[in-house]
Amino acid sequence: MHLLSSGSDPLNIQLESDQIILHGLAEESAGATIRGSVTLDCIESTKIKSIALKLVGKNTVWWSEGQGSSQRHYHEERTVIEHSWNILEAQRKAYHLPKGSYKWDFELPLPGDLPSTLHHDQGQVHYHLKAVAERTTFTLYNYVAKRAFQITRLMLPSSLELNQSVVVVNEWPNKVAYNISIPRMVFSPGSQVPISFELAPLTTGLSVQGIMCSFEEYVTLTSHSHSMSEGRVVKAVSDNKFSSSQDQWSRTEVFNVPEDGNHLQCDVASSLISISHKLKVMVMLKNEDGHTSELRATMPIVIASVAPEQEANELPAYEDAWKSQPYDARRVIETQVASGQLPSSLAFATPCAAASQIRPSCSESSSMISSDDEEAETLPPLPWEGVDLTLVPSYTTAVRSGRLYSFSGPSLPTYESIAMPGTSTAV
Repeated sequence: MHLLSSGSDPLNIQLESDQIILHGLAEESAGATIRGSVTLDCIESTKIKSIALKLVGKNTVWWSEGQGSSQRHYHEERTVIEHSWNILEAQRKAYHLPKGSYKWDFELPLPGDLPSTLHHDQGQVHYHLKAVAERTTFTLYNYVAKRAFQITRLMLPSSLELNQSVVVVNEWPNKVAYNISIPRMVFSPGSQVPISFELAPLTTGLSVQGIMCSFEEYVTLTSHSHSMSEGRVVKAVSDNKFSSSQDQWSRTEVFNVPEDGNHLQCDVASSLISISHKLKVMVMLKNEDGHTSELRATMPIVIASVAPEQEANELPAYEDAWKSQPYDARRVIETQVASGQLPSSLAFATPCAAASQIRPSCSESSSMISSDDEEAETLPPLPWEGVDLTLVPSYTTAVRSGRLYSFSGPSLPTYESIAMPGTSTAV
Protein backbone atom coordinates (compact mmCIF):
# COMPACT_ATOMS: atom_id res chain seq x y z
CA MET A 1 0.00 0.00 0.00
CA HIS A 2 1.52 3.28 -1.12
CA LEU A 3 0.87 6.13 1.32
CA LEU A 4 0.93 9.84 0.55
CA SER A 5 3.11 11.84 2.94
CA SER A 6 2.29 15.30 4.25
CA GLY A 7 5.85 16.64 4.44
CA SER A 8 9.43 16.16 5.64
CA ASP A 9 8.93 17.18 9.30
CA PRO A 10 9.77 14.68 12.06
CA LEU A 11 6.06 13.93 12.58
CA ASN A 12 3.98 13.16 9.48
CA ILE A 13 0.55 11.86 8.53
CA GLN A 14 0.44 9.53 5.53
CA LEU A 15 -2.81 8.61 3.80
CA GLU A 16 -3.70 5.84 1.40
CA SER A 17 -5.69 8.46 -0.51
CA ASP A 18 -6.43 12.16 -0.05
CA GLN A 19 -9.86 11.72 -1.64
CA ILE A 20 -12.52 9.55 -0.02
CA ILE A 21 -15.34 8.50 -2.37
CA LEU A 22 -18.85 7.91 -1.00
CA HIS A 23 -21.04 5.96 -3.44
CA GLY A 24 -24.73 6.72 -3.59
CA LEU A 25 -26.99 9.21 -1.87
CA ALA A 26 -26.70 9.86 1.87
CA GLU A 27 -29.54 7.49 2.73
CA GLU A 28 -28.17 4.60 0.63
CA SER A 29 -24.37 4.93 0.86
CA ALA A 30 -22.47 2.23 2.75
CA GLY A 31 -19.73 4.71 3.66
CA ALA A 32 -15.98 4.35 3.14
CA THR A 33 -12.83 3.77 5.17
CA ILE A 34 -9.95 6.18 5.61
CA ARG A 35 -6.57 4.50 6.14
CA GLY A 36 -3.15 5.85 6.86
CA SER A 37 -0.17 6.00 9.17
CA VAL A 38 1.47 8.38 11.60
CA THR A 39 5.25 8.38 11.24
CA LEU A 40 7.94 9.82 13.48
CA ASP A 41 11.57 10.15 12.40
CA CYS A 42 13.99 10.53 15.30
CA ILE A 43 17.42 11.70 14.21
CA GLU A 44 18.56 11.13 17.77
CA SER A 45 17.28 9.61 20.97
CA THR A 46 14.00 11.40 21.79
CA LYS A 47 11.70 11.52 24.80
CA ILE A 48 7.97 11.64 24.05
CA LYS A 49 5.20 11.98 26.64
CA SER A 50 2.32 11.01 24.30
CA ILE A 51 1.21 10.85 20.67
CA ALA A 52 -2.42 11.51 19.72
CA LEU A 53 -4.28 11.69 16.41
CA LYS A 54 -7.62 13.42 15.83
CA LEU A 55 -9.96 13.46 12.83
CA VAL A 56 -12.36 16.41 12.60
CA GLY A 57 -14.96 17.43 10.04
CA LYS A 58 -16.62 20.85 10.35
CA ASN A 59 -19.43 22.61 8.52
CA THR A 60 -19.22 26.42 8.71
CA VAL A 61 -21.29 29.27 7.24
CA TRP A 62 -20.99 33.05 7.44
CA TRP A 63 -22.80 35.89 5.69
CA SER A 64 -24.16 39.40 6.21
CA GLU A 65 -27.56 40.94 5.51
CA GLY A 66 -28.55 44.59 5.33
CA GLN A 67 -26.40 47.71 5.17
CA GLY A 68 -25.04 50.31 7.54
CA SER A 69 -26.38 50.27 11.09
CA SER A 70 -29.02 47.68 10.22
CA GLN A 71 -26.49 45.17 8.92
CA ARG A 72 -26.51 41.81 10.67
CA HIS A 73 -23.82 39.13 10.61
CA TYR A 74 -24.58 35.43 10.78
CA HIS A 75 -22.14 32.69 11.65
CA GLU A 76 -22.42 29.09 12.74
CA GLU A 77 -20.11 26.10 12.92
CA ARG A 78 -21.07 22.48 13.45
CA THR A 79 -18.95 19.38 13.85
CA VAL A 80 -20.08 16.66 11.44
CA ILE A 81 -17.58 14.02 12.59
CA GLU A 82 -14.91 13.71 15.27
CA HIS A 83 -12.70 10.80 16.31
CA SER A 84 -9.50 10.47 18.37
CA TRP A 85 -6.73 7.87 18.62
CA ASN A 86 -4.28 7.60 21.54
CA ILE A 87 -1.25 6.23 19.74
CA LEU A 88 1.00 6.52 22.80
CA GLU A 89 -1.05 7.19 25.92
CA ALA A 90 0.29 9.69 28.42
CA GLN A 91 1.87 8.18 31.51
CA ARG A 92 3.95 9.30 34.45
CA LYS A 93 7.22 8.36 32.78
CA ALA A 94 8.07 9.59 29.28
CA TYR A 95 8.68 7.20 26.41
CA HIS A 96 12.33 6.93 25.39
CA LEU A 97 12.55 6.43 21.62
CA PRO A 98 16.00 5.53 20.26
CA LYS A 99 17.18 6.97 16.95
CA GLY A 100 15.18 5.63 14.01
CA SER A 101 11.84 5.74 12.21
CA TYR A 102 8.50 4.77 13.81
CA LYS A 103 5.16 4.08 12.21
CA TRP A 104 1.64 3.60 13.62
CA ASP A 105 -1.20 2.56 11.28
CA PHE A 106 -4.78 3.73 11.71
CA GLU A 107 -8.12 3.36 9.94
CA LEU A 108 -11.67 4.54 10.53
CA PRO A 109 -14.96 3.59 8.82
CA LEU A 110 -16.71 6.80 7.75
CA PRO A 111 -20.53 6.97 7.66
CA GLY A 112 -22.21 7.33 4.29
CA ASP A 113 -24.21 10.45 5.19
CA LEU A 114 -21.22 12.81 5.51
CA PRO A 115 -21.49 15.97 3.36
CA SER A 116 -19.02 16.43 0.52
CA THR A 117 -16.04 18.75 0.90
CA LEU A 118 -16.98 22.30 -0.07
CA HIS A 119 -15.18 25.65 -0.26
CA HIS A 120 -17.51 28.60 -0.90
CA ASP A 121 -17.32 32.35 -0.33
CA GLN A 122 -19.97 32.05 2.38
CA GLY A 123 -19.31 28.63 3.85
CA GLN A 124 -17.30 25.45 3.76
CA VAL A 125 -17.24 21.76 4.66
CA HIS A 126 -13.71 20.85 5.69
CA TYR A 127 -12.07 17.63 6.90
CA HIS A 128 -8.60 17.25 8.39
CA LEU A 129 -6.38 15.09 10.58
CA LYS A 130 -4.11 16.46 13.28
CA ALA A 131 -1.35 14.54 15.06
CA VAL A 132 0.48 15.87 18.14
CA ALA A 133 3.59 14.34 19.67
CA GLU A 134 3.85 15.88 23.14
CA ARG A 135 7.43 16.22 24.30
CA THR A 136 8.85 16.59 27.78
CA THR A 137 8.70 19.84 29.74
CA PHE A 138 12.30 20.81 29.03
CA THR A 139 11.89 20.82 25.22
CA LEU A 140 10.95 23.97 23.32
CA TYR A 141 7.95 22.72 21.30
CA ASN A 142 5.81 19.72 20.47
CA TYR A 143 5.77 17.95 17.13
CA VAL A 144 2.55 18.76 15.21
CA ALA A 145 1.35 17.45 11.83
CA LYS A 146 -1.86 18.35 9.96
CA ARG A 147 -3.37 16.73 6.89
CA ALA A 148 -6.53 17.72 5.03
CA PHE A 149 -8.52 15.26 2.95
CA GLN A 150 -11.56 15.52 0.70
CA ILE A 151 -14.84 13.64 0.71
CA THR A 152 -16.56 13.33 -2.65
CA ARG A 153 -19.97 11.82 -3.29
CA LEU A 154 -20.67 9.86 -6.44
CA MET A 155 -24.05 8.51 -7.54
CA LEU A 156 -24.43 4.79 -8.09
CA PRO A 157 -24.57 3.64 -11.75
CA SER A 158 -28.14 2.48 -11.09
CA SER A 159 -29.28 5.94 -9.98
CA LEU A 160 -32.31 7.13 -11.90
CA GLU A 161 -30.77 10.54 -12.56
CA LEU A 162 -27.90 8.96 -14.52
CA ASN A 163 -30.16 7.17 -16.97
CA GLN A 164 -33.33 9.23 -17.22
CA SER A 165 -33.72 12.19 -19.53
CA VAL A 166 -35.40 15.45 -18.53
CA VAL A 167 -38.26 16.43 -20.84
CA VAL A 168 -40.58 19.43 -20.75
CA VAL A 169 -43.60 18.83 -22.99
CA ASN A 170 -46.58 21.16 -23.08
CA GLU A 171 -48.82 23.23 -25.29
CA TRP A 172 -49.37 26.96 -25.27
CA PRO A 173 -53.04 27.19 -26.37
CA ASN A 174 -53.49 28.76 -29.78
CA LYS A 175 -49.78 29.49 -29.89
CA VAL A 176 -47.26 26.64 -30.01
CA ALA A 177 -46.69 23.02 -28.92
CA TYR A 178 -43.19 22.42 -27.59
CA ASN A 179 -40.82 19.65 -26.49
CA ILE A 180 -37.60 20.68 -24.74
CA SER A 181 -35.28 17.95 -23.43
CA ILE A 182 -31.79 17.02 -22.20
CA PRO A 183 -30.47 13.42 -22.33
CA ARG A 184 -29.86 13.06 -18.57
CA MET A 185 -29.93 14.98 -15.32
CA VAL A 186 -26.33 14.57 -14.12
CA PHE A 187 -23.37 16.39 -15.68
CA SER A 188 -19.80 17.08 -14.61
CA PRO A 189 -17.72 20.28 -14.78
CA GLY A 190 -16.37 20.74 -18.29
CA SER A 191 -18.96 18.49 -19.95
CA GLN A 192 -21.47 19.42 -22.64
CA VAL A 193 -25.24 19.61 -22.22
CA PRO A 194 -27.17 19.11 -25.48
CA ILE A 195 -30.56 20.85 -25.30
CA SER A 196 -33.08 19.73 -27.92
CA PHE A 197 -35.91 22.03 -29.02
CA GLU A 198 -38.93 20.89 -31.04
CA LEU A 199 -41.72 23.40 -31.59
CA ALA A 200 -44.85 23.19 -33.71
CA PRO A 201 -46.85 26.41 -34.32
CA LEU A 202 -50.59 26.28 -33.66
CA THR A 203 -51.35 29.53 -35.43
CA THR A 204 -50.32 31.26 -38.61
CA GLY A 205 -47.78 34.04 -38.79
CA LEU A 206 -45.73 32.79 -35.82
CA SER A 207 -41.92 32.79 -36.05
CA VAL A 208 -38.95 32.21 -33.72
CA GLN A 209 -36.75 35.23 -33.05
CA GLY A 210 -34.19 33.39 -30.93
CA ILE A 211 -33.49 31.28 -27.87
CA MET A 212 -31.56 31.90 -24.66
CA CYS A 213 -30.13 29.37 -22.18
CA SER A 214 -28.89 30.29 -18.71
CA PHE A 215 -27.16 28.02 -16.20
CA GLU A 216 -27.91 29.13 -12.63
CA GLU A 217 -26.54 28.16 -9.22
CA TYR A 218 -28.61 28.40 -6.02
CA VAL A 219 -27.11 28.53 -2.52
CA THR A 220 -29.10 28.17 0.71
CA LEU A 221 -27.41 29.08 4.02
CA THR A 222 -28.79 28.32 7.48
CA SER A 223 -27.66 29.67 10.86
CA HIS A 224 -29.60 29.25 14.11
CA SER A 225 -32.94 28.69 12.36
CA HIS A 226 -32.40 31.67 10.04
CA SER A 227 -32.01 30.94 6.34
CA MET A 228 -30.89 32.92 3.34
CA SER A 229 -31.09 31.85 -0.30
CA GLU A 230 -29.58 33.45 -3.35
CA GLY A 231 -29.08 32.54 -6.98
CA ARG A 232 -26.68 33.66 -9.66
CA VAL A 233 -26.24 33.12 -13.37
CA VAL A 234 -23.09 31.07 -13.93
CA LYS A 235 -23.24 31.22 -17.71
CA ALA A 236 -25.69 32.30 -20.41
CA VAL A 237 -25.77 31.74 -24.17
CA SER A 238 -28.14 32.94 -26.88
CA ASP A 239 -28.82 31.98 -30.49
CA ASN A 240 -30.73 34.15 -32.95
CA LYS A 241 -30.24 31.80 -35.90
CA PHE A 242 -33.05 29.37 -35.26
CA SER A 243 -33.76 27.22 -38.32
CA SER A 244 -37.49 27.00 -38.99
CA SER A 245 -39.95 25.52 -41.43
CA GLN A 246 -43.62 26.14 -41.99
CA ASP A 247 -44.93 23.27 -39.85
CA GLN A 248 -42.18 22.60 -37.28
CA TRP A 249 -39.04 24.11 -35.80
CA SER A 250 -36.20 22.08 -34.37
CA ARG A 251 -32.78 22.87 -32.98
CA THR A 252 -30.14 21.38 -30.64
CA GLU A 253 -28.10 23.81 -28.59
CA VAL A 254 -24.88 22.60 -26.94
CA PHE A 255 -24.21 24.20 -23.58
CA ASN A 256 -20.72 23.88 -22.03
CA VAL A 257 -20.66 23.48 -18.24
CA PRO A 258 -17.88 25.65 -16.73
CA GLU A 259 -14.85 23.64 -15.62
CA ASP A 260 -13.21 26.18 -13.30
CA GLY A 261 -13.97 25.29 -9.67
CA ASN A 262 -13.80 28.97 -8.70
CA HIS A 263 -16.87 29.74 -10.84
CA LEU A 264 -18.88 26.58 -10.28
CA GLN A 265 -19.60 24.43 -7.23
CA CYS A 266 -20.79 20.85 -7.33
CA ASP A 267 -24.14 19.93 -5.82
CA VAL A 268 -23.95 19.43 -2.06
CA ALA A 269 -26.46 19.14 0.78
CA SER A 270 -25.58 19.65 4.45
CA SER A 271 -27.30 20.98 7.55
CA LEU A 272 -25.89 24.51 7.06
CA ILE A 273 -25.30 24.91 3.34
CA SER A 274 -26.80 23.40 0.21
CA ILE A 275 -26.05 24.07 -3.46
CA SER A 276 -28.21 23.13 -6.42
CA HIS A 277 -28.38 24.03 -10.11
CA LYS A 278 -31.02 24.73 -12.72
CA LEU A 279 -31.02 25.17 -16.46
CA LYS A 280 -33.44 27.83 -17.71
CA VAL A 281 -34.39 28.28 -21.35
CA MET A 282 -36.39 31.00 -23.05
CA VAL A 283 -37.78 30.93 -26.59
CA MET A 284 -38.73 34.31 -28.07
CA LEU A 285 -41.68 34.08 -30.46
CA LYS A 286 -42.76 36.82 -32.85
CA ASN A 287 -46.49 36.95 -33.48
CA GLU A 288 -48.25 37.94 -36.69
CA ASP A 289 -49.18 41.35 -35.27
CA GLY A 290 -45.52 42.10 -34.44
CA HIS A 291 -45.46 41.77 -30.66
CA THR A 292 -43.11 39.26 -28.96
CA SER A 293 -44.07 36.37 -26.68
CA GLU A 294 -41.66 34.46 -24.42
CA LEU A 295 -41.80 30.72 -23.77
CA ARG A 296 -39.92 29.79 -20.57
CA ALA A 297 -38.94 26.40 -19.12
CA THR A 298 -36.81 25.33 -16.15
CA MET A 299 -35.02 21.98 -15.80
CA PRO A 300 -33.16 20.81 -12.67
CA ILE A 301 -29.70 19.36 -13.25
CA VAL A 302 -27.10 17.87 -10.92
CA ILE A 303 -23.41 18.78 -11.13
CA ALA A 304 -21.37 15.78 -9.98
CA SER A 305 -17.75 16.13 -8.89
CA VAL A 306 -16.80 12.94 -10.78
CA ALA A 307 -18.17 12.21 -14.23
CA PRO A 308 -20.50 9.19 -14.22
CA GLU A 309 -19.02 7.86 -17.47
CA GLN A 310 -15.50 7.89 -16.00
CA GLU A 311 -16.57 5.89 -12.98
CA ALA A 312 -18.55 3.41 -15.08
CA ASN A 313 -15.43 2.56 -17.14
CA GLU A 314 -13.38 1.66 -14.06
CA LEU A 315 -13.40 -1.86 -12.66
CA PRO A 316 -14.76 -1.89 -9.09
CA ALA A 317 -12.78 -3.11 -6.10
CA TYR A 318 -13.75 -6.51 -4.68
CA GLU A 319 -15.64 -4.98 -1.76
CA ASP A 320 -17.48 -2.62 -4.15
CA ALA A 321 -18.72 -5.33 -6.54
CA TRP A 322 -22.20 -5.22 -5.00
CA LYS A 323 -22.64 -1.71 -6.42
CA SER A 324 -22.58 -2.97 -10.02
CA GLN A 325 -25.92 -2.99 -11.77
CA PRO A 326 -27.13 -6.52 -12.67
CA TYR A 327 -27.09 -7.37 -16.36
CA ASP A 328 -30.43 -6.72 -18.01
CA ALA A 329 -30.61 -7.81 -21.66
CA ARG A 330 -33.76 -5.80 -22.32
CA ARG A 331 -32.19 -2.61 -20.95
CA VAL A 332 -29.05 -3.14 -23.05
CA ILE A 333 -31.14 -3.53 -26.21
CA GLU A 334 -33.26 -0.47 -25.40
CA THR A 335 -30.08 1.58 -24.84
CA GLN A 336 -28.60 0.44 -28.15
CA VAL A 337 -31.84 1.21 -29.97
CA ALA A 338 -31.95 4.69 -28.43
CA SER A 339 -28.34 5.37 -29.47
CA GLY A 340 -28.95 4.17 -33.03
CA GLN A 341 -26.77 1.05 -32.79
CA LEU A 342 -29.79 -1.22 -33.38
CA PRO A 343 -32.94 -0.68 -35.49
CA SER A 344 -36.05 0.52 -33.69
CA SER A 345 -37.89 -2.66 -34.71
CA LEU A 346 -36.06 -4.48 -31.92
CA ALA A 347 -37.27 -2.13 -29.21
CA PHE A 348 -40.09 -4.42 -28.09
CA ALA A 349 -38.52 -7.75 -29.03
CA THR A 350 -37.54 -10.28 -26.41
CA PRO A 351 -33.80 -10.46 -25.67
CA CYS A 352 -33.42 -13.80 -27.43
CA ALA A 353 -35.44 -12.65 -30.43
CA ALA A 354 -33.34 -9.52 -30.69
CA ALA A 355 -30.15 -11.53 -30.39
CA SER A 356 -31.27 -13.88 -33.13
CA GLN A 357 -31.77 -10.90 -35.45
CA ILE A 358 -28.38 -9.46 -34.67
CA ARG A 359 -26.35 -12.55 -35.52
CA PRO A 360 -26.74 -14.77 -38.63
CA SER A 361 -29.03 -17.77 -38.17
CA CYS A 362 -27.85 -21.34 -38.55
CA SER A 363 -29.56 -21.63 -41.95
CA GLU A 364 -27.78 -18.49 -43.14
CA SER A 365 -24.45 -19.85 -41.94
CA SER A 366 -25.03 -23.19 -43.63
CA SER A 367 -25.96 -21.55 -46.93
CA MET A 368 -22.77 -19.55 -46.82
CA ILE A 369 -20.79 -22.73 -46.28
CA SER A 370 -22.57 -24.49 -49.16
CA SER A 371 -21.60 -21.72 -51.57
CA ASP A 372 -17.93 -22.42 -50.90
CA ASP A 373 -18.14 -26.19 -50.64
CA GLU A 374 -20.96 -27.98 -52.42
CA GLU A 375 -20.28 -31.18 -50.47
CA ALA A 376 -20.67 -29.51 -47.09
CA GLU A 377 -23.75 -30.71 -45.24
CA THR A 378 -26.45 -28.33 -44.05
CA LEU A 379 -26.10 -27.81 -40.32
CA PRO A 380 -29.18 -28.68 -38.25
CA PRO A 381 -30.60 -26.05 -35.89
CA LEU A 382 -29.24 -26.03 -32.37
CA PRO A 383 -31.50 -27.60 -29.71
CA TRP A 384 -31.95 -24.26 -27.98
CA GLU A 385 -32.54 -22.26 -31.18
CA GLY A 386 -35.68 -20.13 -30.83
CA VAL A 387 -36.02 -20.80 -27.10
CA ASP A 388 -36.12 -17.86 -24.69
CA LEU A 389 -33.31 -18.84 -22.31
CA THR A 390 -34.24 -16.07 -19.89
CA LEU A 391 -37.40 -17.97 -18.86
CA VAL A 392 -37.08 -20.84 -16.37
CA PRO A 393 -39.44 -23.78 -17.16
CA SER A 394 -41.89 -25.02 -14.57
CA TYR A 395 -41.22 -28.25 -12.71
CA THR A 396 -43.94 -30.09 -14.67
CA THR A 397 -42.50 -28.95 -17.99
CA ALA A 398 -38.98 -29.95 -16.97
CA VAL A 399 -40.12 -33.47 -15.99
CA ARG A 400 -41.91 -34.02 -19.31
CA SER A 401 -39.00 -32.71 -21.39
CA GLY A 402 -36.28 -35.14 -22.35
CA ARG A 403 -32.65 -34.33 -21.76
CA LEU A 404 -30.74 -32.91 -24.68
CA TYR A 405 -27.80 -35.21 -24.02
CA SER A 406 -27.19 -38.42 -22.16
CA PHE A 407 -23.67 -39.27 -21.11
CA SER A 408 -22.23 -42.40 -19.64
CA GLY A 409 -18.79 -43.44 -18.70
CA PRO A 410 -16.17 -42.28 -16.22
CA SER A 411 -15.04 -39.20 -18.20
CA LEU A 412 -16.74 -36.10 -19.54
CA PRO A 413 -17.36 -35.83 -23.30
CA THR A 414 -15.08 -33.75 -25.50
CA TYR A 415 -16.10 -30.29 -26.64
CA GLU A 416 -16.24 -31.38 -30.29
CA SER A 417 -18.67 -34.20 -29.53
CA ILE A 418 -21.32 -31.87 -28.12
CA ALA A 419 -20.64 -28.61 -30.00
CA MET A 420 -22.59 -29.78 -33.08
CA PRO A 421 -24.38 -33.05 -32.25
CA GLY A 422 -24.62 -35.39 -35.20
CA THR A 423 -22.56 -33.16 -37.47
CA SER A 424 -19.05 -33.77 -38.70
CA THR A 425 -16.73 -30.88 -39.32
CA ALA A 426 -15.50 -30.52 -42.88
CA VAL A 427 -11.86 -29.56 -43.20
